[in-house]
Amino acid sequence: MLDRSVAELIRLGFTEYEARAYIGLVGLSEGTARQVHEASGVPRPRIYNIMESLERRGIVEVWQGKPRYYRAVPPDRFIRILRKDLEESIAVVYEGVRDLSLKARERTFPVWHIKGEISIQDQVRTMIHEARSELIVICTRTSLFRSLFKDLRDLSPEVSVLCMVPEDAQAFSQVLPGARIVEPKLGEDLLDETYRKLFTGQLHAVNEVYRVELVMLVDGIRSILLYNVNDERTAIVFEIPIITVLQRSAVLRLVEEAENRGGVGGSRQ
Repeated sequence: MLDRSVAELIRLGFTEYEARAYIGLVGLSEGTARQVHEASGVPRPRIYNIMESLERRGIVEVWQGKPRYYRAVPPDRFIRILRKDLEESIAVVYEGVRDLSLKARERTFPVWHIKGEISIQDQVRTMIHEARSELIVICTRTSLFRSLFKDLRDLSPEVSVLCMVPEDAQAFSQVLPGARIVEPKLGEDLLDETYRKLFTGQLHAVNEVYRVELVMLVDGIRSILLYNVNDERTAIVFEIPIITVLQRSAVLRLVEEAENRGGVGGSRQ
């Protein structure tokens, strides 16, 4: 747990020694530089500079005696100080980046790759809320589809929502009464076999194993493909209308097959 706390403080801009010194001092309540060194493992030649740095950050208080005693601010104060610093830093960065963005010449790249779980989730939710007329969601993982419920419920009634899920279409239609929920019901031809691999199996290419998790089409002009390759998740955003048109056509073909075979769980009113 302590190692995790140190790692997270480093992510928030602390050096490893600052993070260890603060956490060590919290455990001591108060102590001399030597005691902090012994509790935290920060090298003794560095401990005074580190404590001065923490004092400047406002998260360590000092009793000016001989020897000096240090006291960590309580964790609730520490979090408030840290949050305020982060908010100020974010505001400064936002203003600077926004100015640069406004000055830069707009470029159009039709395909974007995204990695990192937080970035992928943010992109998916952003695209959901950008939908103005139509949103099509094809999800091969039930747990992933459940994570989208809140965002789908928040959509305007003007947006037509079509969702294809691997199972439980009837149950999902109760949770999302405004959406049309469909399960894939496939036949036996070669195209059906390809779709079956997408929904229930894996695609192999040389030494890599792919599994599609999500395809989402927004207003027929943008789409995102989320897939797992060798246990690493990647998302690709397409802003090429012809690609989205082909994707949409394939999905509607699956929907037609599902309707013909009784795979519709609910419909938008």
